[in-house]
Amino acid sequence: MKKFILFFILFIAVFSNQIFAQAQVDVAVDVSVKTVDSQIIDLFSLLDADKIVVINFFSTSCGPCQTFANDFQVAYENFGMNQSNVFFLGVNYNGNNYQVEQFASIYGLTLPLASGLEGMGNEAFEAFEVVSYPTVIVITPDHQVVENYIWEPTSANITEAVLNAGGVLVGLSALENESENELMVLPNPVQQQASFRFSLDSQQHLQLIVSDLAGRTILSKAVNGVQGENHVEISAENLIDGMYIVTLMTDSQVLYKAKMLVNN
Repeated sequence: MKKFILFFILFIAVFSNQIFAQAQVDVAVDVSVKTVDSQIIDLFSLLDADKIVVINFFSTSCGPCQTFANDFQVAYENFGMNQSNVFFLGVNYNGNNYQVEQFASIYGLTLPLASGLEGMGNEAFEAFEVVSYPTVIVITPDHQVVENYIWEPTSANITEAVLNAGGVLVGLSALENESENELMVLPNPVQQQASFRFSLDSQQHLQLIVSDLAGRTILSKAVNGVQGENHVEISAENLIDGMYIVTLMTDSQVLYKAKMLVNN
């Protein structure tokens, strides 16, 4: 009986590890892929250039891959669209270039994407022993896979994981240093409550609009702006985690725009 119980415990431990470690390697594997734009991306070259590499292993047909597709795009934008110390890459399984391009068009993806059949994505899946999708992993320049399964792969969770690995938030760090003539979002990322600060040359009736990345208005607030410094607050409790665009405008003119990351 004791042997059976011990075997059962070991079985549960192994099975649980397989569930929560969807990429079965702890050290990066030397792989190269070809994007739908014909760019060859060599993983070790990026790591040796001191880049943190974030890979989304996905399929164009799986529901969760579709659900979280834009979250990966938002995280990619948060960290400077591969122009900072972080490089984002989408690796597809069993699709061709056309299918991946269609997927990118539907979900508004602009990050580098490699198909499974024409971009060597299937080989990358096999090399990293990926057992399900979407699987988002984070690799540091020392070739360690520090995150082998970010779940759920929301923009907030991905952003937090990359920050923990040493990634630099390019867009948001720039917002923190903006001058008094800009729209400042504090804090950023936002939790529960968002505060906006801006300066006006004269008294004006304004509209503060929060929209998603597809341009849909999520909420709007009338603002009676005064000459000089202004301070406006909104509740972010009902906003889904992710990136938003905040616009401050008159009836006919956009005065300021800023990015706002919500992480409730």
